[in-house]
Amino acid sequence: MTKTSQEMKELVEEFIKVTNIKYEDQTEKIKEKSQIIDWQFHVGSNVIVSKNANRSDRVHVNVNMRFPPQDVKLLVMKNISFSKAIMEISEICTICGVGHQWIKDSENIAGLAIFSHVDEESLDRVSFHNTWDNVARVSGHVQKILRSNFSGFSAQNKIDATVDKSMYG
Repeated sequence: MTKTSQEMKELVEEFIKVTNIKYEDQTEKIKEKSQIIDWQFHVGSNVIVSKNANRSDRVHVNVNMRFPPQDVKLLVMKNISFSKAIMEISEICTICGVGHQWIKDSENIAGLAIFSHVDEESLDRVSFHNTWDNVARVSGHVQKILRSNFSGFSAQNKIDATVDKSMYG
């Protein structure tokens, strides 16, 4: 049976609540800026769970990593370590079936988003938490890749309970 956007939102909120991780319903705030998002939760310090208005069939789970200025200086294409990190990150994302997108601020790399989705037809607690865990696991691997390729890479992305903790405890 097809779920409405509101039904998906209510389900997802219940799935988030069981984790005891602080979250904020940002739907009203995001609607002031854009009509692209039906609803959105900001969970912990770096996880966004949302439903796009143009996709009635899925819920998106994103981990957004923002890099501090001292790390951004290292993330340039002419840096061989960055090229190597890009390849490793691309490989791990492909293997794990998640998407990734580098976030730019003018010409600089300001962050990285790791994302996946849960289809509306299979939106239940287990599939939602499995998707969350997969995105979180890949995000952790990505941070390890970045730190191993750049000595002194701070990765101040605050790996908090949203990434460090499995959805089941």
